[in-house]
Amino acid sequence: MSTEVQVGSNLPQHTKDLPHHEKDFDRQVGVGREAALGGGSFTTFWTWRANGVFQAVRFNHSAINANSRVFVSISEFGSDARQDRFIGSARMAVYNVAPFNGGFFAWVEISWANPLPVRFDVLVDP
Repeated sequence: MSTEVQVGSNLPQHTKDLPHHEKDFDRQVGVGREAALGGGSFTTFWTWRANGVFQAVRFNHSAINANSRVFVSISEFGSDARQDRFIGSARMAVYNVAPFNGGFFAWVEISWANPLPVRFDVLVDP
């Protein structure tokens, strides 16, 4: 019998309803050439330990330029950022993302009393 280790804000939660998938929406996305990802698209991630509101966190990456499309998500992790991610009780968000030549800035909020280990997953279409 294994026992789950609860760290940070990894507390039990109750979900009443799951997100609903709009079945016909998939056919509408990606219709035009603008919606397609380029051949140079890539994913990467950053880790950080923080709490609070940060209006302009700087993420440096030489393959990103001012015209890149950058998509960012945030999750909390326990002991290993590669395998131990979860959604706990802490509210976390990435609001605004602004690419520049050499990286991007993001407005980040981590609503918890103490610093938490977080992972930013990033999809870049240069």
